[in-house]
Amino acid sequence: MREMESFVKDYSINQYGKDYNVKLDLTYKYRIKNDSVWRKWIGRLKKHLNSKEIFCDGIVVSEYDNNFNGLHNHLLMYCDTDYYKCESVIFNYWKNIGSLKIEQYDSNLGYSSYIVKHLNKTNNNNWEMLSLL
Repeated sequence: MREMESFVKDYSINQYGKDYNVKLDLTYKYRIKNDSVWRKWIGRLKKHLNSKEIFCDGIVVSEYDNNFNGLHNHLLMYCDTDYYKCESVIFNYWKNIGSLKIEQYDSNLGYSSYIVKHLNKTNNNNWEMLSLL
């Protein structure tokens, strides 16, 4: 697990020479239980950002809620634009899909460790690079 934590923590710096600038938690209005659904919605979010001339990449993980009723996602994103522009575009897009918590990323808070803690606990606790969606 330490290797995965390191990979996630360093991905943006290794790829773009800059750290992530967006930390994002996403939920859905309707209960989702499999990868194909969240991958579709996250892929659409990425395409929406691209359509607004915002390049983004990073890591997304899926995690069950406490009651194992449905999945939600945690993302660390590098966006090539101002954080507040990115925040606005994400908020205005996602508000119709579910709820979200978006913040500026601070590497000192250990979020990269937090998002990998449940990986592989179930068949639906998975991860992906945004560039592949």
